[in-house]
Amino acid sequence: MQLENLTGQYVKKIKIKSGDPIFHNGDPIHALYNVRVGFLKVEYSLPNGHHQVNHFATQGTLVGTDGIADGKHRLDAIAITDGELCSIDFVRIQSLMKAEAALQEAIGHSMSKEINRTQEHLFSLGSHSTEQKIAHFLIDLHDKLGETYSRLDSLRLPMKREDLKSYLGMTSESLSRGLTSLEKNHYFQIRNREISAIDYGKLQQLLESPN
Repeated sequence: MQLENLTGQYVKKIKIKSGDPIFHNGDPIHALYNVRVGFLKVEYSLPNGHHQVNHFATQGTLVGTDGIADGKHRLDAIAITDGELCSIDFVRIQSLMKAEAALQEAIGHSMSKEINRTQEHLFSLGSHSTEQKIAHFLIDLHDKLGETYSRLDSLRLPMKREDLKSYLGMTSESLSRGLTSLEKNHYFQIRNREISAIDYGKLQQLLESPN
């Protein structure tokens, strides 16, 4: 069973606009959200206003599982583009999972994919140079969008640079220098949020090279 094949008894389609909050840290869990169209940023925030972008969610990503452990979300999820979500009623889905092994497997698979991506991202934060972090991000974004876009040598970044530098764990200056260095060395061309002529093979070689 695929999450997108659940009936209307369990799922509601929700249109979202850029800037819409999906849930906040501390909110009780009411639903899981499968992204159909668009992008969300999922971040950890503190009462003093500090925040760290945890990941960006796009088509096929399951969001909201952070609330399963104790019934309350530990992260914030905010739309950064217009789009559409499938809201999966959490109480109903818990009952259905007891009877549907395939549904348990589908949700477990989605959660496992995000855990693996998080672990790879943490490794990149701790071990890669600025340019390698950007390379890892673009390759990961390429993988996420692979089934959605037909022309992947050109991408429009959905997130602001403020969110991107938070996700990559670097200053605005470091991000700008890294992007400029990669463009100068012909990994891609960049104009504002538009990145074109992306050489993913060359980015992969950079990622695998020693610092």
